[in-house]
Amino acid sequence: MNYGKLNEDVYGRSVVKVMKETQNKNFYNGAEIGDFCAVFPCGGHAGADRPAKGFISAQASAGGKNAVIRSYEAALNGIVSKGVVPGKDDNAYASITLFIPKKLREAKVRAMLAETAKRAGELQIPVLGVAVQVLPWVDVETANCVVHMELDGKAKGKGASPGDDIVMTKWIGLEGTALIARSSRDRLRERYPSDIVETAAGFLDDISVLPEAATAVESGASDMQAVREGGLFGGLWELAAKNSVGLVADLKRIPVRQETIEVCEYFDLNPYELMAAGSLLITCPKGNAMVKALADRGIASAVIGTVTQGNDRIVRHADESRFLEPVRGDELYRYYEKKDGKEHSYENEGADFSDYRKEQQN
Repeated sequence: MNYGKLNEDVYGRSVVKVMKETQNKNFYNGAEIGDFCAVFPCGGHAGADRPAKGFISAQASAGGKNAVIRSYEAALNGIVSKGVVPGKDDNAYASITLFIPKKLREAKVRAMLAETAKRAGELQIPVLGVAVQVLPWVDVETANCVVHMELDGKAKGKGASPGDDIVMTKWIGLEGTALIARSSRDRLRERYPSDIVETAAGFLDDISVLPEAATAVESGASDMQAVREGGLFGGLWELAAKNSVGLVADLKRIPVRQETIEVCEYFDLNPYELMAAGSLLITCPKGNAMVKALADRGIASAVIGTVTQGNDRIVRHADESRFLEPVRGDELYRYYEKKDGKEHSYENEGADFSDYRKEQQN
């Protein structure tokens, strides 16, 4: 199998089907394509006249540089995909499991946990449990974070509907760009000025989507999807799959930072399939109004497409159109394979948008 999340077919038959066919079917509500939160309702399901009660739980993993804080932020981002935004007065907490190789120094472990503890203090969503294990089969530090939150009075959005606009916050590929810049600083500095490389490395500061999620909920979002693995194309596919709808997205409307273009150009990567924590997809009836509401809070965003009837998921650029397909893997894994001198085990399919990259550079 390829690196990263299981593809849609395998996940459906080997995870969702298996879990639902056992006694878990009485509780199971969460592990679906594009919907990685679990909800445990208490006292019935939420409705128009009944607030949601129960618990919501999301988990995320990360490996390598800044693994702990990345898994923490990604788990929180997963919570908001349900239309639930943790606040300082909510009963929410996190637990972290960290697997590390024997060669890792204690100072590195302390630094990773201190970074996360500081962020948890800012959000007042504490980390109540940390398990750390040194394992002989682990080559790189790997963290898994689970966030649990009481759901009292909070309900998810109604779901995306045909005719809704699709708004994307911030820029594509932020997490992947930052990790590549941090891993290949010296190589990138041979071609680009140091300030470009350091700016790219600093994109990890922008991987939380909690601020835009709070604004989106207040401004009438019908659904949200936190983008991460598989990049923007993966996020668009998951958004459409979990809502059983189609979509049309316009590449020329998709915001991308110049630093991401430079990094992807150097390593011959597709920025639209590069790990993209920090971007939130929002569906809503009035996209321009949502963009204004976000801008008023200092959050960059753009209307990049429309939800459509049926199952066709289409990406357009000028006069060219292609059908979006489930993303297999992530360009970040391809980067690591190249870096380690290994052959890439899967191929990127679809139209070649290299001209668009050059257009953005100009």
